Amino acid sequence: MRRAKAYSTVKWRKYLDVNTNPRAKSFLESRGDDVLWQIASNIHQSATKKKSKELVLMIHPNAGAVIRIDESEYTEVLNLCLTWFESRENYSVCSKIQKFSENIYKLKKSSKSKKKVFKLI
Repeated sequence: MRRAKAYSTVKWRKYLDVNTNPRAKSFLESRGDDVLWQIASNIHQSATKKKSKELVLMIHPNAGAVIRIDESEYTEVLNLCLTWFESRENYSVCSKIQKFSENIYKLKKSSKSKKKVFKLI
């Protein structure tokens, strides 16, 4: 029987933001297309179908931690993915990520408008 491993969680910038972590640049150069596409699609699924408040992902099996993306940072990470694929001139993936962002925006907008105010008087 396998025992579950416990991982510490870190903010997504540690492994994905090249401005914060210089090692992230070499990691993304070798695996960026696959990793960022998986992150974008998981964010979309987490926001639209599961309606999760956060997303926790293992970026690499040898990494000692997993990344956590809060719901408030979904659009920021999607913009990072969009910028990545624009620089690679992979416009078909860019259009999909743009649709993910639009879907999340529509969900946020509709959830705000559905909140009802009850008057006591």
